[in-house]
Amino acid sequence: MNRSGHFDCERLKEFHQKLSDGQSLAACFTSFDLSAQELSAVQLAQQHGDLVATLQHIAQQLKLVAKQRQELRKNLAYPLLLIFFVLSLLIGLRQFLVPQLLASGMMAADHWGVRFLQKGPLILLFLMVVTTGLFGFCFWQLGKWDALRRGQFWGKIPGVGSLYRLFVTSYFALEWGKLFKEGLELQQIITSMLITDSRSLMYALAQELHQGLLQGQTLHNQLGKYPFLTREFAQIVFQGESKGRLGEELVMYSQLTRSTFFQRTEKMLNWIQPVVFLLIAGLIVSLYAAMFLPLYDSMGELM
Repeated sequence: MNRSGHFDCERLKEFHQKLSDGQSLAACFTSFDLSAQELSAVQLAQQHGDLVATLQHIAQQLKLVAKQRQELRKNLAYPLLLIFFVLSLLIGLRQFLVPQLLASGMMAADHWGVRFLQKGPLILLFLMVVTTGLFGFCFWQLGKWDALRRGQFWGKIPGVGSLYRLFVTSYFALEWGKLFKEGLELQQIITSMLITDSRSLMYALAQELHQGLLQGQTLHNQLGKYPFLTREFAQIVFQGESKGRLGEELVMYSQLTRSTFFQRTEKMLNWIQPVVFLLIAGLIVSLYAAMFLPLYDSMGELM
């Protein structure tokens, strides 16, 4: 791994030192900044034994996510440059052109177009600051919530919630499917989930499922109430338990939901750029209308 040059030497040394100290494999992987969910997958792999496939799945997932982030940056780079250009043009018109036209009497100060040119840049800047502040506050607040509450929040958001459900369901279906295929019983699987990273959604859900089973609730009834899991997931668990083929069915369903998730994400990314361009086009048309209509009105009055 050192010779390949694909890994940071310091992190590899830290990884090797942790192994030498007798720490678990999942603890060693904290050197590579894996998320709580990915660390939980490694911890579960130590239970079902399919570590190689788990690491390959994590690597493939990270590559796909990195590719989509690159596509998102590519789709937003040019529109953001246009927005900056339009905003700069608005500020230039407000500061230099409009005062000269007003002083020459070619524009009426009470015309809506003049007011738009004067107040438009301030309104746009205000909206950008408020939007950025709201997003920052929301993510800061979400960081204070536990994993289960965050999962329920994301699962209820229109549009984003459907993608989040597919992503989380694919993850749970794959990990549970592997454990069921290894012959583990439900209670053993929940016990395995309880030794995962305490920050992960897997751990938080295991706690609730454990309490529900102690109270006599069935697994599929409990799963059906969580907005971050698809309804089909609970149905597959119910049917798979009765047929005795739950492990195979969950692994197959994981592949289906994962494929659907990336297809929908690609489709959403392809829609972002046209929508942003449409908004920019509307802003440019409004800018030209605000600049020329007052001039035409003044010329009409003179004639």
